[in-house]
Amino acid sequence: APRKIHMGIVGGGFGCGFQWHEHPDCVVEAVSDLLPERRDRLMKTYKCSKSYNSLAELVKDKKIDAVAVFTEGPNHVKHVIEVMQHGKHAISAVPASMGGGVAEAERLLAAVKKYGLTYMMAETSYYQQPTISVRQFYEQDKFGHLFYSESEYQHDGLESLYWRDGKRT
Repeated sequence: APRKIHMGIVGGGFGCGFQWHEHPDCVVEAVSDLLPERRDRLMKTYKCSKSYNSLAELVKDKKIDAVAVFTEGPNHVKHVIEVMQHGKHAISAVPASMGGGVAEAERLLAAVKKYGLTYMMAETSYYQQPTISVRQFYEQDKFGHLFYSESEYQHDGLESLYWRDGKRT
């Protein structure tokens, strides 16, 4: 990068599991979560002294170039569009679109085209060694004629995000 990228991180549950702050060309400029204890956890994780009470406040920070959206799944499209409306690139947790079907995904695509900014869905499984190996085996035709495939996605720890004080979040 010609200069360091200044990130905002939103969502102090799953959002604490990334290493933005360890990249030499990245600075975590600010963090946000609606819950104070999760904001504090984000600040501690990313060694960041600036926090906002909401995404709506964070996106107004002129020092931020890109925002990592790790809020609840049903709001990813809405939040990514809000980020882009403020001139910032976005990455979100999976799923990119949830519950709104193709129309919701098309709204996300339209926003990317309208604002001309970069969007990335943070599907990390693509970069895990088992996935890389299977891709290579397929490209090398090591499976022969493939007529059926099945996969499982294991992501330990996410179940803790679905509950708060004994109630579903």
